[in-house]
Amino acid sequence: MGRMSIWGRSFLLAVALLATLVAPAHASNGITVSAAEVTLPPGQSSASVNVSWHTDGNQVVQIWIRETGKAARLWTQAVDGSATWPYLHTDTTTTFELRGGPGFATLLGTASSTGRSPGKLSASRTHLALAPGATGTIDLTWATSVSDAQVWVSHDESPQKLYAQGPSGSGRITWISRGTTVFTLWSGTAQEHLLDTLVVTADSGATASFDQPVVNAGDPATVRWTGGEARLVNDDGTETVLTGGSAAISTRGADRKVVRVYEGGQVVTHASLTILRDERGWSGFDYLPENDSRYQEYLGDAVWPQVHDQVARDFDVIASTGGTVARILLWPEKSTDAPAQARNLADLAGIAKARGVRLVIAFGNSWLTNPNWQSDRTRWAEFAVSSADWMNTYITALEPTGAVLYYDLQNETSGVRGNQPNLQSAYLAMVYDRTAAPRGKRGVSVMHAATDGPDLAEALVGKQMDFVDVHGYDTLDLLDGAVRGLRQRFPASTVVVGEFGKSAPDGQKEREQADYARQTLQTTGDLRVPLVLAWELYDDPHTPPHPNSIAMGYLAKERAKPAFGVLCSRWSLVPDCGTLREASAPQPSTVEVSANFPVRPGVLTPNAILRGNGTVRLVVTELDSAGRELATTLTESVAVGAAGLDYLRHRTAGVRLRDDTRSARVVVRAEGSTLLQVDALTAGVR
Repeated sequence: MGRMSIWGRSFLLAVALLATLVAPAHASNGITVSAAEVTLPPGQSSASVNVSWHTDGNQVVQIWIRETGKAARLWTQAVDGSATWPYLHTDTTTTFELRGGPGFATLLGTASSTGRSPGKLSASRTHLALAPGATGTIDLTWATSVSDAQVWVSHDESPQKLYAQGPSGSGRITWISRGTTVFTLWSGTAQEHLLDTLVVTADSGATASFDQPVVNAGDPATVRWTGGEARLVNDDGTETVLTGGSAAISTRGADRKVVRVYEGGQVVTHASLTILRDERGWSGFDYLPENDSRYQEYLGDAVWPQVHDQVARDFDVIASTGGTVARILLWPEKSTDAPAQARNLADLAGIAKARGVRLVIAFGNSWLTNPNWQSDRTRWAEFAVSSADWMNTYITALEPTGAVLYYDLQNETSGVRGNQPNLQSAYLAMVYDRTAAPRGKRGVSVMHAATDGPDLAEALVGKQMDFVDVHGYDTLDLLDGAVRGLRQRFPASTVVVGEFGKSAPDGQKEREQADYARQTLQTTGDLRVPLVLAWELYDDPHTPPHPNSIAMGYLAKERAKPAFGVLCSRWSLVPDCGTLREASAPQPSTVEVSANFPVRPGVLTPNAILRGNGTVRLVVTELDSAGRELATTLTESVAVGAAGLDYLRHRTAGVRLRDDTRSARVVVRAEGSTLLQVDALTAGVR
């Protein structure tokens, strides 16, 4: 037995050796990076890392890039090789995926590298609750990769002062008082490059919150508070004192409820509640009129009289398609005559309000990354104050109109934009209490929720944001996570989607754009996002006279874009919107789609977006309280094809309703037709 066992083992070893000698050599699949972490040089927004890969059998592979908070995308396709990736950003991890096999669907390996800041500030705490006149203590620490670092500090409106210098260090600060204290870390004794920013807030410690930030009208809502006297702001502007630390709030009436907490006659914190009239919530468009003057220049005294009537027609379109909100973006460098622009913007607000459309006013302070103010770093606080004054020029003109839903105090706030880490979040914390934006109307927007949200939340500790707005383009796979992530970071805020869009620079891309809009509305609907705004459908044909074709989402004046119909379908009177209807007879005949709905006195503006063949008209029938027909109005017949048609934009269709009209029936009637598909049927009364 023993000899047989030895022989058997020898035989197996021989077989194994033979197999080794005759088997072909195989290289394993793999991908590597030159460094798992790379520190960015001071003053640079990105760093480089070398990526190498090798494959089994000399096969062609693809390298895909996946960055924090962004969708995966193809980088290169090759066999064995290497390349340099030059876009490592601060506190962002880039993962390189090696894919092969049929359709490159098999993941063969991954490697990751993270960009690190050349300097970091940290504190034992960034939010303090202090009694009036008291001071608090924090422990501050900084560490850098440079030898000539400096730490500067500014409190509220005070100029920046040098606190410490050296590549690293720590210190105990005992003089923190109520307000916002901003620490900045620089490289160079002349403050050449900003490395990091840290915001410390101190307040009364009072709290206030609703049990949920969004409810439907009529649903129960409870507010809870600590640390002061709570007062409910009534719909007429008066206040009712609340007692007991919690109270049930009626959700009837206005679409916003605000509870303020007072300490010694001063508001120290607040809570806000968003109330939806129905399950559909709000939707609309980021708005610019079709005019050669870009951004807010159209609001200047020289241009506004020329575009006034056009703006009124545009808001007729928004209202008739069911839109309830329009977002308007303002920039300081375009505010050449801010008082005049503010006065005319208030006129625009009146146009919108008369049509039942609310406004979101967004401020985009591009001077944050401009050297004009950075040439004198000691004027940081002065810059924040002047910025708030700029915003207040518009806010004080708009507030009497009652048309503004909320103010976006900084468009697309980002903690890692350009060479200014954390600067925009710090700026927002500085201007928060300096603007005239009322409590209940304070908002902010972010571009990349996964990276910008945490930085913003850290800077705003103790400062309540009523709306947090995420923007998304071509990244529907990330929109779900962005909304959920911001809800976790800002549990007391109403999270909305203030911009989305997909470029369609030609007619061939328009159906893809329509599908994208449909998917976006499906995603936000599933998440119960209460406000969704389309960025003018985001075209970009690069043809004059309007380089971006962003005037209400039209590429051609003779028809409406299919995606516009998709957006309108959010409020469509037709429940089976988008269903193709065919005539019962094979020969051209009449195909109809109709809807009945209640109305009030005024001008009815019906709007239909559709496809099909033959000629189409709208038939509006007025009915009294008993359902009897009072009058019928027919629009002229218009030929319709596969592209779609917007009647209101291109044909006069307003109907002055009789005083005793209580409901209306709108019929889309296709004559001499075999096919009819209604993408949207809406109507508004103004």
